[in-house]
Amino acid sequence: MKPLLAMAALVLLGFFINALVQPSSAPVPPANQMAGIDSDKPIARVKGLSGSLVYTGDRGTVRNDLAMGSRLSGGTIEGMTPDAWFELEFSDGSTIMITGVSMLTFSDEGQKKLRLKEGGFSANVNPQPEGKPMLVLTRTALFEVMGTRFSVDAMPTAATLTVSEGRVRATRLSDSKSVEVSAQHRVVASQNYELIPERLPDSVFTWQSQFEKGIKQGNGDWIPAQGNEPAHLRAIPYTIDAKLDPQQRTLYTISTKVTQEDSPSVILTPGSRIRVQGKIDSPHRIWFGLTLRKPDGGFAGHFQIIVPAERFRAGEAFDVTLNPEEYHLDPSLKKWAADLAKTPFNLEIGSLWCHSLWDPVGLQVHKMEIIPAQE
Repeated sequence: MKPLLAMAALVLLGFFINALVQPSSAPVPPANQMAGIDSDKPIARVKGLSGSLVYTGDRGTVRNDLAMGSRLSGGTIEGMTPDAWFELEFSDGSTIMITGVSMLTFSDEGQKKLRLKEGGFSANVNPQPEGKPMLVLTRTALFEVMGTRFSVDAMPTAATLTVSEGRVRATRLSDSKSVEVSAQHRVVASQNYELIPERLPDSVFTWQSQFEKGIKQGNGDWIPAQGNEPAHLRAIPYTIDAKLDPQQRTLYTISTKVTQEDSPSVILTPGSRIRVQGKIDSPHRIWFGLTLRKPDGGFAGHFQIIVPAERFRAGEAFDVTLNPEEYHLDPSLKKWAADLAKTPFNLEIGSLWCHSLWDPVGLQVHKMEIIPAQE
């Protein structure tokens, strides 16, 4: 009996393998789908963009050649570098925007649905159909939006909702507890916080990083203190796609968040200074910059300054104090300059960053700070 059972098993296995390798009888998709072209019914268009971005369509088509005016039918947009920026306008005029290293999935099949995997985004949402609010999902929360201005910052264990206008319903996924968040309030959805909306605190004008405490709210390799070396962030590479930059230049970059989810907004005022302390293995010109946000959380621009290589010495620590009055708008944002800030002042600082271009020069930073005018 055993030989017969073995032969029967082999026959069944043969039928199974044959079924796997035979061509499917499913209908062949239309040529436009096979070519990776978006659906005939786009739900939104690209209103503005800058930096390194990757778009994955709802059929898995990957594109990194988006341009202003591109029409999209849903999918995932990823900001790959700290200077990335992307603004999308839905057919009803509602807009969403991501900045920096972020990942956002969007769809609209009669009801707008967004999933923020990481990073942050802001939105200006027009009134939605009755019973069909915009849904924003993170790992820890669900936000229901009927029409308002708001922003969301997501981390693996928490999501912070800040409402500028209108009201948003926030639900913590771990226990399904919900609260209404009104204008000029925020709430943190996390097991480590009470789900209680709080009024936005007054802004502050001074700030400093806390890398020595192991706090890493940015991008770069975090290295703990060792001997005489303080805790620091070390630059990591981001290569620009060939379709955006034929030379495929690489940025070796560091960035850190300034305005945190559970702390007051940090505002840059005239007369302020930006101080950066770190170390570099070989002299090289370094770009120092900041990302600014409008009061409603919208993108206000990247401003930057280039410090020449002569300011740095190989293998030695550096301590540079920068005057924001000498910063200028990132040239890649020139075409949108009319809609962005004219100066970096009196706006919220989203992040500080620095990078070298082309070459890995061993750039590291152990302290960044905002020094207010009176000091």
